[in-house]
Amino acid sequence: MTQPAAISADYTLRPSEVAATLALLVEARQPAMLWGAPGTAKSMIAQQVADDGNRRYVDVRALLLDPVDLRGIPWRDADGRTRWAPPVFLPPTNDTGLWLINLEELPSCVPMVQAALYQLALERKVGEYELPEGASLIACGNREGDRGVVHRMPTPLASRFVHLEIRVDADDWLAWGAANGIAAEVLFFIQLEPTLLHQFDPQSKEKAFPCPRTWHFTSNIVHRRNGLDPSVERALLRGTIGEAAAVEFAAFLKVWRELPHPRAVIGDPGNADIPENASALMALCGSLYRMASDVNFDAIVTYAARLRREVGEFLVGSCVRREPGLQRSPGFIRWAAARTQ
Repeated sequence: MTQPAAISADYTLRPSEVAATLALLVEARQPAMLWGAPGTAKSMIAQQVADDGNRRYVDVRALLLDPVDLRGIPWRDADGRTRWAPPVFLPPTNDTGLWLINLEELPSCVPMVQAALYQLALERKVGEYELPEGASLIACGNREGDRGVVHRMPTPLASRFVHLEIRVDADDWLAWGAANGIAAEVLFFIQLEPTLLHQFDPQSKEKAFPCPRTWHFTSNIVHRRNGLDPSVERALLRGTIGEAAAVEFAAFLKVWRELPHPRAVIGDPGNADIPENASALMALCGSLYRMASDVNFDAIVTYAARLRREVGEFLVGSCVRREPGLQRSPGFIRWAAARTQ
């Protein structure tokens, strides 16, 4: 008897897709479980969904809960009967606002705590307590193979959630980074080396590794590196993104800092030299990106039009993502029109 062919498909979602999908599930009050490797911005996406939906965000560290924490402590009412005082992290039942409750690190909970969540996830209640009408429940956690503290989720609990798995996408992260103040050096390095955005090996003994979270940390270091000794900077980078990524990024920074001042390009964008070395070109583009304003953007667009199409588009696109008002400049309008021809 012929066996059916195995179905192979990629059901992972980019962060932007996760945000849109999670927002839909939150509006429908359908519990959702977001899975992903460490450092892939699961918590940040949950916070973004809450902010975009004008919801009050409650971060519940499920890993720290005991089974009795969900039901609360007992007290005796006027009739001498036992009641239960629900925990403060659960919104009052009669609250009329919008809430998003995120059970962080749910797979890391001991099985007894996971079992205590059965009723809350399915029936929106724990004992006498009920979630208010405007509250939605989600959870986040690492996968079983990620070398974290993870307990297998019981099937009865897993069946109460819609499961989403996030994947790292360089284009997605670069768009986010341009709009959220990630250092130009980091953005343009990842544009040059997108595979270094996320390299997580559960079998590696190295403590640090490159991922969206640690590149965000790296951006903070770059922003504040004034006067930092190069050897100290290399040690900081190694301790943030791991040795291999740190070596490449440090080499890129050396090229970046030795380039001629980008004002020479802005002063004569039609004739300024174009670096042949890819790292040097991306470093120069990063410097132009950092300087971009409504005063000099036409010059930057003129220079970008002379670059390889993908490099020029990234330079102009990054500037516009950071400062959307630049789209109204004459130079950008001409540049966009030329791309449609």
